[in-house]
Amino acid sequence: MKYILFSICILISGLALSTEDTPVTHDEILGATNPFGSREWRSPDFDGQGAFVGFDKNAFKVPKGMEERVEFWKNIYTKYTTDQGIIHNAENIGEVYKEVDFGDIISNPNLTRRQIEKEKQSRVDNLKKIILLEKKNLRMEDLRFQLGQKDRIETAIFLSGRYIEDFEDIFRQNQLPIQLVRLVFVESSFNVLARSKVGASGLWQIMPSNARPHRMISSLVDKRNHPIEATKLAAKILKSNFGMLESWPLAVTGYNHGPTGVMKMTKKYKTRDLSELIDNVSSRRSFGFASRNFYASFLAILEVESNASKYFKNIKWSKRIPGEPLKMRHSLPFEMLSKWFDHDLLKLQIYNPHLNRKLIVKSDSVPNGTWLLIPEKSYLNALSDMARLKRRIASNDR
Repeated sequence: MKYILFSICILISGLALSTEDTPVTHDEILGATNPFGSREWRSPDFDGQGAFVGFDKNAFKVPKGMEERVEFWKNIYTKYTTDQGIIHNAENIGEVYKEVDFGDIISNPNLTRRQIEKEKQSRVDNLKKIILLEKKNLRMEDLRFQLGQKDRIETAIFLSGRYIEDFEDIFRQNQLPIQLVRLVFVESSFNVLARSKVGASGLWQIMPSNARPHRMISSLVDKRNHPIEATKLAAKILKSNFGMLESWPLAVTGYNHGPTGVMKMTKKYKTRDLSELIDNVSSRRSFGFASRNFYASFLAILEVESNASKYFKNIKWSKRIPGEPLKMRHSLPFEMLSKWFDHDLLKLQIYNPHLNRKLIVKSDSVPNGTWLLIPEKSYLNALSDMARLKRRIASNDR
């Protein structure tokens, strides 16, 4: 069996949780290879949303005062690869001091992976020291390193082909602007196995506190990691945020910072202008780096993904995952499930990321009532196995 487990699928997104540096390496997006084939990329169609919640032609226009932040993230997404990065001012992020290239380190055949990481980190640290010598008015805490994401975003756009059309349909059904679906790029880079160290999980990086009221989490199944179920909940969260904050810049920021926290800040600083909140020196203690940059990074990826053919050569979408949904009518032995996926556990996880690590590691049975996505070629065998299982259970009950 290919034991590729959730424990190594920790998300490193374009944002950090503080002014601390991003790591010098992004974790691999597992399942990003091309097992399902590719298809032509389609630019998004944002027409026909006139009656949607909070939508008008300027709904997602870059707010005045946020232009530099949006441009910063556009550069991270389209100019610098994950072999590159920049050292910039932690507060005034448009102030870039050094461009960093790790190409020579990565290509050195004499270095182990661990040595490569150390060399990359050492280069960043040394460049920071040089900057401090050149800029006498700066302190070390004023400097921040940001790793590039160009190749990662290209992969994310490819992976989005598996899900994005279904996500747009869900947002249309909820009368929500479909531009908001692009938050997934910021949250997880469409890494269906994304798990964060702070407890957020899935494509939408939903926190346990948001999922528990909807009974989405159990010891064996976590629907935050089910692409469709998570998107339905994300739509509810965003609609609730807008109902509270009455502004998409504030509501989207509330997805990261919490809507109540954003509301308190608008009252404390007597402004509903997100740019003013971000630039307010006094607000920075409670309004961290990620929250201050969340809406700008969303607007940047909205521009980049909408015009992907401009930024990436031969951009493609993945084909949809070729599977059929099947509801478990009885507790399903793990060995039977594994057989349907040719005992390839990475494949099983890509099809069914809502099955928890505990279930896979301990080979627990899949609970009755769980929906699974079954490979097309295994679907008839799965139906046959389920019928035999039903007969065996009925026989044992007599």
